[in-house]
Formats: sequence, structure tokens, C-alpha cells
Amino acid sequence: MVSDAVVVGILTFIGTALATGAGFWQWQRTQAREARATFRTQRVDALREVWEALSSFEEAQRMSIAHPDAATEPETGRLAQINLLLLRRSPFLRSDEQEWAQAFAQRLTEIDALLRAGLNEGRPTDSEWWATSRELPPATHVASTAAYQLRTLRDKLGERYAAVMQGEHE
Repeated sequence: MVSDAVVVGILTFIGTALATGAGFWQWQRTQAREARATFRTQRVDALREVWEALSSFEEAQRMSIAHPDAATEPETGRLAQINLLLLRRSPFLRSDEQEWAQAFAQRLTEIDALLRAGLNEGRPTDSEWWATSRELPPATHVASTAAYQLRTLRDKLGERYAAVMQGEHE
């Protein structure tokens, strides 16, 4: 028969192996939880950066149209900065968020170009066209469509950013 010492040794070995396995499993779970928390923090930071960059871009565009004499940063430079930001932060952004941000920046650029073209060509300003013509300025439809899309994209990005900040969306 097997001696009591051998049985005790085998049971001790099995108990030690089970305790070590359980400890290793718990360690892996902790590491995965910490990695998820780190990723979530970086994702929140990425969305915050993108939101702030787009908001700043929109504010600069609006100010440059409202005050055309004021010195402003070249808009192509800002667009390039946003594109680089989207590339740099892409691991933490979902594809729809990247598409929304890209489209948002594009719509801002389109609206800016349309408004500047009207100002530079000596066309009547928005308040003057009504009194001087029965026809809408040609760019009005394009600009209004771009403005509607811009508002929709701002809403989508804002809702996603808020949801991620509140922990309601991954």
C-alpha cells in the first residue's frame, strides 16, 4: 500500500498547484482589467483631444469670417493638424468616430471656402442679397447642406464623447 507520507505529499503538491494556478488566473484577470482601464483612459483622452481640436477649428473659422481683417492661422494648417491628430489617435478611436471627425473638418472647410468666395467676389452679404435680388446666391444651397451636415456631425460626436465620459459606451 501507499504510505501516508506519499499521500500527504501528493495532496500537498495538488493543493499547491491549484493555489498557484488560481493565483496566476487572478493575476491575469487583474492585468486584463488594468489594461482595459488604461485603454479606456486613453480613449477618453483621444476623444477629448479630437473634440477640442474640432471645436477650436470651428471657432477659428467662425471668427475669421466674422472678423476677416483679424490675423488667423491658415485654415489648411489647422485641417492638416486635425488630420494628423486623427492619425495619431486612431488606435483609440472607432472608425465611425474617425469618419465623423474627418467629415466635420471637411464641412467646416467647405463652408469657409463658400463664404470667403462670396466675400472676395464682392457679392452682397447675407443681409444684402434679400434686398438686392430675387434669386438665392448660388452657394446658399451648398452651404446650408454643409451646415446641416456639420450640425449633425457635431451632435453625433458630442453624444459619443458624453457617453464615453460617463462610461456608457466603450
